[in-house]
Amino acid sequence: MPTETPLLEIDTLGKRFPGVVALDGVSLSLRAGEVHGLIGQNGAGKSTLINILSGMLTPDAGAIRLDGAPVAVRNPRHALSLGIATVYQELSLLPNLTVAQNVSLGREPTKGGLLDIRTSRTHAAETLARLGLDFSPDVLVSNLSLAQRQMVEIAKALASHPKILILDEPTASLGQRESQKLFDAIGRLKAEGVAVVYVSHRFAEVLALCDVATVLRNGRHVVSTSLAGWSEARLTDAMIGAQTASYVPSKRTAGDVVLSVRDLTYMQRVHETSFALRRGEILALTGLLGAGQNEIARILGGDLRPESGSIVKDGRPLPWSGPYGATTAGVALLTDERKHEGILPNLTLRENIGIASLADRRATAGIVETTKERELTGKAISDYGIAASSTEVAMRTLSGGNQQKALLARWDLADADVLVLIEPTRGVDVGARADIYRRLDTLARSGKSIVVVSSDLPEVLALADRILVLRNGVIVEETTPSEVDEEALNLMIQGAAAA
Repeated sequence: MPTETPLLEIDTLGKRFPGVVALDGVSLSLRAGEVHGLIGQNGAGKSTLINILSGMLTPDAGAIRLDGAPVAVRNPRHALSLGIATVYQELSLLPNLTVAQNVSLGREPTKGGLLDIRTSRTHAAETLARLGLDFSPDVLVSNLSLAQRQMVEIAKALASHPKILILDEPTASLGQRESQKLFDAIGRLKAEGVAVVYVSHRFAEVLALCDVATVLRNGRHVVSTSLAGWSEARLTDAMIGAQTASYVPSKRTAGDVVLSVRDLTYMQRVHETSFALRRGEILALTGLLGAGQNEIARILGGDLRPESGSIVKDGRPLPWSGPYGATTAGVALLTDERKHEGILPNLTLRENIGIASLADRRATAGIVETTKERELTGKAISDYGIAASSTEVAMRTLSGGNQQKALLARWDLADADVLVLIEPTRGVDVGARADIYRRLDTLARSGKSIVVVSSDLPEVLALADRILVLRNGVIVEETTPSEVDEEALNLMIQGAAAA
């Protein structure tokens, strides 16, 4: 049970960036054995607060007390020495090293002045077991799935035996089974007296896991409260205030077949899979992690080369020629790795949106017309509701939700008529999520065809005209949101998994 005396106290913390007040007098307290939810829209100040606690940023005002004593967290290593470990949403593992090497990175045990590989491996195995993971500590991280890598990040943090564990959107890339393993581990950590800061846009998880929650809005503290008696709707109201975060799906009418996939096969992950995508349709692919939906999406986008099968677009065979060939044919891929495979962090918002259409309407004789580019990207920023002070801000300074909107705007401006989106609202708050849903609906109604790969069942039901459920690389069910609810769809997925 949580203790009465605060383990960590944050007192009127403030942080400013040029033109932005990121934190404005934020206070909260955290107790040992407590799971504390941190709630807020993208840009509310959550990341700034986490970065201060983990030693990545220095506050401009306020104080932090640990066990009642004032502390100034100088850097990430100092944070770890204080017992504060952070697991960020974006992975930081080294793929060419083993799981054991990653888990002990920076804290490698030595014996006689040499690396103690056996002890390192033993410690990693114990930490993996603590999380209920059954893969070897000797496997290379590059051979793990995204969900497994996320769990290794958590194992790496636990290996430092923290007093305070900060988890930033930890289930964003996890399926139900992996998520349950994480929830079980959090329960054990809580029983051991570890304090957990749980940052998530998934309110069902927050209500199930957290004892209390703090809500931030526009860098300010809104409320810190016990979650007893709270609902998802009440959390949403506290987070967004007077804004609207609702999206009400309405029926769309699909046209002719735009994309026809026949007998697609890729390694042992996709097996002779066939389906069609119609004009103006949103088609969802869902299933347990590893069911083949991600591979299908990456094949459509030219990122993976199929072993056999065919893809026909607008009546013409679509030969595999990589991502460039796919985009040239009007098929655009947006993956779930926004940081590594989507944004260009050091370029401006204007450049990020415009880069896919450099040789299009904004260039004359191979030279980009910056004035025209600003005009077109400025309109896209307005259409997509991207919150930015100008078109010239660096992409890395935007919140995750605004970055995701910018990536959608990129392919809209490039006039792609087939959009393939993997987990399109991963790490996006409820307000930005509703904005993205409305925009995808608008794109579909304008005649664009959209494939959405998602493990978020409410999202699938809200967006899709048709739903394809996969098992072991094969489509085993086809249904529509009018035929199933979330429970029935989940049973369909789980039943397919056990079939």
